This record gives sequence, structure tokens and C-alpha cells, in this order.
Amino acid sequence: MTGLGALIRLILRRDRVLLPVWILISAALPAAVAASTARLYPGQAARDAFTHASMNSPAQLATRGVIHDASVGGLTAWTLGSSGALIGGLVSILLVIRHTRAEEETGRRDLLSSGVVGRHAPLAAALAVVLAANLLLGLLGVPGLVAAGLPAGSSLLFGLSTAASGWCLAAVAAVAAQLTTGSGTARGLAIATAGALFALRSLADTGGAAWLAWLTPFGWTRLTRPYGGDHWWVLALPVVFVVAAGAAAFALSARRDLAAGLLPTRAGPAEGTLGGAFALAGRLHRGTLTGFAVGFALVGGLIGFSARGLDAQLDTQALRGLAETIGGPGARISDVFFTFILYVMSQLVAGAALVSALRARGEEAAGRADLLLLAPVGRLRWALGHLFYAVFGPALLLALLGGVAGLAYDGGVLRVAGATLAYLPAVWTVVGVAVLLFGLLPRLAAVVSWSVLGLILAVDLVAEFKLAGGFVLELSPFVHVPALLLGRGAAPVAALAGLSVVAAALAAAGLVLLRRRDLAPSS
Repeated sequence: MTGLGALIRLILRRDRVLLPVWILISAALPAAVAASTARLYPGQAARDAFTHASMNSPAQLATRGVIHDASVGGLTAWTLGSSGALIGGLVSILLVIRHTRAEEETGRRDLLSSGVVGRHAPLAAALAVVLAANLLLGLLGVPGLVAAGLPAGSSLLFGLSTAASGWCLAAVAAVAAQLTTGSGTARGLAIATAGALFALRSLADTGGAAWLAWLTPFGWTRLTRPYGGDHWWVLALPVVFVVAAGAAAFALSARRDLAAGLLPTRAGPAEGTLGGAFALAGRLHRGTLTGFAVGFALVGGLIGFSARGLDAQLDTQALRGLAETIGGPGARISDVFFTFILYVMSQLVAGAALVSALRARGEEAAGRADLLLLAPVGRLRWALGHLFYAVFGPALLLALLGGVAGLAYDGGVLRVAGATLAYLPAVWTVVGVAVLLFGLLPRLAAVVSWSVLGLILAVDLVAEFKLAGGFVLELSPFVHVPALLLGRGAAPVAALAGLSVVAAALAAAGLVLLRRRDLAPSS
């Protein structure tokens, strides 16, 4: 563990923007949701009616789980429990892989190991920072919940439960980082594991096999039951899981060579087979894009099956009135549900598009772009190869999401797929911002791009709970996408064309700036 303190300080310096943004936004959300819940459902009768309707919805059970108590605190824990655990877990995975396997892949770990640094110090430093960040965001949310009038003990349990889910997925990422030689493969393996664990919790709440919830960290988060019994002893399960998985990660790390993985890698061809910069970009993007495509297709199927028969299951006067308020006279409850889900999923597609848009910056930071551009390959051609997958990749993901959902749902394949693809210009706008930053501020491109997407998510979330509107709401490009399933949007072509023009202008400006600046390897 020699050098552990210095490595922790290095990680904190490198993530001095990302960590505070993530922690502060995550810590502020519980109080905001509690205040919104108290305002929207001021009486117990209203909360009971909402609870009854939600527990009769397969989609709500699959995505958020069971409501254990129909109080303001219980509804707050239900609203943020699964989603907070999932988002915090994904951020934890990305951070652990970034400071372990990615460091070995770029060669920086080799340089650090030439100094006075112990073999286990880098992995220990990454886990220490991520575990502490999860604990801090969980604890910082407690005062806001208490100020909203919720019990202090239950609020503390909710914060620790949220932190515990992040700990578990950080430990999963630590193990995945020992298995593969590539950071992208390690991220994919860890995220796939997280998806399987989340699906297990969904199956436990919708399939009648409640015991399955005891096999997954996402189930443990719900089984602590904050504000609905306060089962503190359940927190022992994630602690045991983290200790066991962490010990396994250190044991695996001691049994492999530096920059190597325990899983065998496939040998490449004896001679080069790529035909140029575009072919190289395709090779670099194909694994990530394939993984995202499979994932979004599976999610589309889950959404479609969840919405099937929703109109009959939730056929109450209150919900029919809510559907007509949102979608207009004659609006179907299932269409309102689909519109909300597509809105959220399109933002996840934007995150996948950012991964592709920032791949060129990753190649530049690692020094591989220098070697490629020594050949007769222009900067514009090289950048366009990566931009191609950032532009057409999300189109494929949205088409799969909407197409598979439409097949499983009785709303029509073309109708649902068309409504899903309507979000493509908004996704392109996020890509355009990333390309502009890549040309203008290359060393900050990744941090600022993800921060912009996080800001968009925060704007949409506070708008959903009626905490902001007007100009603030207009900052999100997704707000300008017409809700085609609900027949809203008087001029959908004009709105989508406007977003496309903005995205193209941002990307063009970024490419022009790229041609005028020097290459900037990682600092």
C-alpha cells in the first residue's frame, strides 16, 4: 500500500470537477423530491391512491419496486431508491475503471510503478475515493430530508442504503478491471453485471419470486425499508459483499502481470486488414456500439411488455383524467407512460453517444492519434470517422429501442419507433456540444461534456417535480422534442430541424477549431 495517500490526492485532483458535481446533485435531489411529494400529495388519501395505482403498474414495479409505506418519506425513498442506486452505481463503475484498468491501458500505471508505489496502492486508492464519495453523498442528503420534516433515523438509513449500492458496484468494477486488458471491455463487463443485478431485482418485484431480491444489491437497497420499518440489519449484506468482492479483486491483481488481464485475449491478424481511418474508427467503436445495441433492444422489449395491457390495469377515473391532462382528450394511459419512458431513455442514448463522440479525444490523449496522423491521414478525416459513429450510432440505438418496444406493445411498431427517433436531434445537440469542446478545450472536453449532460438531466428532473420552469426548462434540448405519441407539437418538423441545425453548427465549429489547434496529449 506504499504511496496510497499520494495516489488518493492524485485522483481527487484529476476528478476535482466531476466528483463535486456528482456528489452535490445527488445530495440535493432527496430533499427536492420530498418537498415535491408533500406538495403534490398533501393528504394521506391522495398518497394512498397514488400508491395503489403505482403498485398495479408492472412498469413501476419493474423500474422502481414496491412502495413499503405510503408516507412522504416512503414515496421519496421509492422514487429515488432504485434510480439513485443505479445512477450512483454506474458512476462508481466508470470512476473505478478510469483509475485502474484505464491507467494500465494508457501506460501511466507503468510510470507510477517505477516509483515508490506498492502493487495494491492504485486499486486501493480508486476504491477508497469512490467508496468515500458514495458515503459522502448519502450523508449530505440527510440534513435536507430532516429539514423537510422526515425522521432523522430513517433519513440516515436511506442515505446509507443509497451509498451501499454504489459501494457494491464499485467492488464489481474492481473485479472486472482485473479480468480484461481493455478499459472498454472492463466497463462493458461491469455494466452488464449491473444490468443483470437490476433485472434480478425487477423480476423479484414483478414475477412473484420475492426471494430473488435478497440476491442483488438493488434488492438490498429496497429491503432496508427506510420510513417503512427501518431494517438496519440489511446493511450488513452490502458490507459483506464489498469486503468479499474487494478481497477477490486484490487477490486477482496479485496473480496477473501489469497491463494484462486474467481472461485470454484473441490474437489479431498477422497483417493489417483495415482500409483507412474510417475502418479504424469502426474497429474501435464496434464493441461498445454492439453492447449498447443489445442493451437498448432488451430494455425496449422490457418496456413494451410492461406497457401491454396497461390501459386495462390502470383504468380508473383519476388516471384517465391524468392521461387527458397530459396528452389531451382521448389520450391513452399507456401512451403517456411510453412518452415519459422514451424521454428518459433518450437521455441515456445521449450518454452512449457521448462515449462515441469523446473516443477521438481518448485516442489523442493516449498519444495514438499522433502516430496515426504521421501517415497520410488528415485531421478532419480522422475526426469524421469517429463523428460518424457518434451521429449514426444513436440513430441505431433509438431505432432498436423503439422498434423492439413497438413489437412488444400494441401501439404499432412504426408509430412507437417514429416517436423514439424524434429524440435523435436532441441527442445530436449533446454530441455537437462534445465536438465543440473537443476542438476548443480538449483537456476539459470529457469533464465538461458529461457535466453538460448532467445539467440537462438535473433541469429535466427539477422540471418534472415542478421546481423550475420557463427559461430554465428551455435549456434542455429534449424539452423541444414534440410528444408524437400524444399528438403534441404543432410543427414537429420545424422543431426537429431547428435542433438538427444547432447540432450541425456546433459540430462544424468544433471541427474547424480542431484543424487550428495543436494536438493535446493527456496532461
